[in-house]
Amino acid sequence: RLSQQFGLVGPDTSLIVLETLEDYLRYAIRPSGKLRADYDARFARQVTDRAAADRERLDQVAARWKERQQWWSRSWPKGAPPRAKETALDVAAADYPAESAPMAMLVAPAPAAPPAPAPMAAAAEQRMQASSARARRPAPASENALDSIVVTGGSVDAAAAANDGQLGIRLAAWQPDSAVARRPRQGPPSQLYDRYLAERDAHADSSAFFLDVADLLLEQGQRELALRVLSNLAEMELDNRHLLRVLGYRLMQADAPALAVPVFEQVLAMGQEEPQSFRDLGLALAAAGQPQQALAPLYQVVVRPWDSRFDGIALVALDELTNLVARSTPRLDTSGVDPRLLQAMPLDLRVVLSWDADNSDMDLWVTDPNGERAYYGNRLTYQGGQMSEDFTGGYGPEQFSLRNAKPGRYKVEANYFGSRQQLVTGATTLMLRLTTHWGTAKQKDQMVTMRLKDRAETVLVGEFEVR
Repeated sequence: RLSQQFGLVGPDTSLIVLETLEDYLRYAIRPSGKLRADYDARFARQVTDRAAADRERLDQVAARWKERQQWWSRSWPKGAPPRAKETALDVAAADYPAESAPMAMLVAPAPAAPPAPAPMAAAAEQRMQASSARARRPAPASENALDSIVVTGGSVDAAAAANDGQLGIRLAAWQPDSAVARRPRQGPPSQLYDRYLAERDAHADSSAFFLDVADLLLEQGQRELALRVLSNLAEMELDNRHLLRVLGYRLMQADAPALAVPVFEQVLAMGQEEPQSFRDLGLALAAAGQPQQALAPLYQVVVRPWDSRFDGIALVALDELTNLVARSTPRLDTSGVDPRLLQAMPLDLRVVLSWDADNSDMDLWVTDPNGERAYYGNRLTYQGGQMSEDFTGGYGPEQFSLRNAKPGRYKVEANYFGSRQQLVTGATTLMLRLTTHWGTAKQKDQMVTMRLKDRAETVLVGEFEVR
C-alpha cells in the first residue's frame, strides 16, 4: 500500500509496462493524466457488468440446486428393474410426472449398463463415440480381499424405507507394488523404518518412495513414523502444488487434518484458478474442527467463475457446504450464503472420487444390486442413484449419490483412462471418500488413497453392504 500511495519501489514490487487504456483496465491500475477520466468511466461499467454476471451465475447454480432437490424429494422404485429393452428414461417417464423430474438428470441419459463385468468393451465403445480423443485399454477389475468395516444406525427418513438402516463399507486391500516398496516390506514390520532409513539417501529425489513407505507404515499402524516420512514431501519441491496436494491428501487419510490445512493453504496460494484448491482447503478445515472457517473456501467454489472443464463442481461443493452447516454445533453464521442454497440433502450412500493429475481422465463406477452401473454414460439409475457430471480434464471430483439404498451390495470402482501430462509422483494418485448416512448424526466416512500406473486400468475400491 505504501508503494502504491507514494510511488515507491519495495521488495514486492514488479515491473509492468502499461501503454493503452485496455492495459490499465486489465490490471485494474488507475492511470494519471488524460487517461484517468476514460478509465474511471470504463472501470465503473466493468464493475456493473461483473456484478450482473455474478448474479446470473448464482441464479444458474440455484436453478441446478433446485433440480437436485427435486431428484432428492422423489420416491424411486426399489423393486426389480423393468425389462432390459426399456431404458431408465422410459421408466421414469412412465412412472412419474415429467414436470417433477430434474431436467438436468433426465435429458437423454444413456441406457443402463449390463450387470456383469462384460460391458467393459461396450463401455469403451460408448466412450470412443462420446469423444474421439479418448481411448482406453480395458483391464479386469482387481478382486482383492475386502477389509470389513460395518456401520449401523437409522436410515434417512423417506416416504418408504428402502432398508432397515444397516449400512456397511468394505474397502479393498491395496498395497504399493513398486520395487522400492517391495524391498522395505521384506523382513519383520518392526524393522521397516530402519530399512527405510537405509534406502532414504538413494531415493531422496523420489516422491513415490516416500509415499510408498508412508503407506506401509500406516498399514502397520505406525502413524507417527508415517507422518515423519511424509514430511519429506514438503521439503522436496516447495513450489510444486501437485506434489503438495498429494501430501495433503495423505495427511487427510492419516487423520491429520490440522497438518493438512497449511499444506492446502499453500496449494491455494499457488493455484487460485483451480476450484479444487478451495475445496480441498475447506474440507481440511472442516475435518480439523474449524467449520466456520471452512465455509468461505467452499462457498468460493460455488460462486466464482471457473473454466468450463470444471462444470459441476459447484454442486459437489454445495453438498459438502450444506452438510457442514446442518451438522455443526453451535450453528454457523451463514449470512454470506445465498438462502436458496442452504437446504441439506441427507443420503444413505455417497462416493466422491478426486485425483491429483491435471489433464487426466478418471471415472467413478458404482454398480448396484440390480446390476445397473452408474457412470458417466448412465447418470441416473432405475432406483434413483445419481452420478455427477463427467470430469475429463483433471482433478475431479466425481460424485455418486443415493438417498434411499436398496438392500444388497454396491461395488465401487475407479476407471482410469490415462493422463496427458507428466506425473510428478510417477503415477496418478486417487482419493476416494465412501460415506454412509451422509448428512446425519450417524455419518461414517472411509477414505482410500491409491496410486495407479500410467496406463488404462480399472480397480476395485470397495463395496457398500446394505441390509
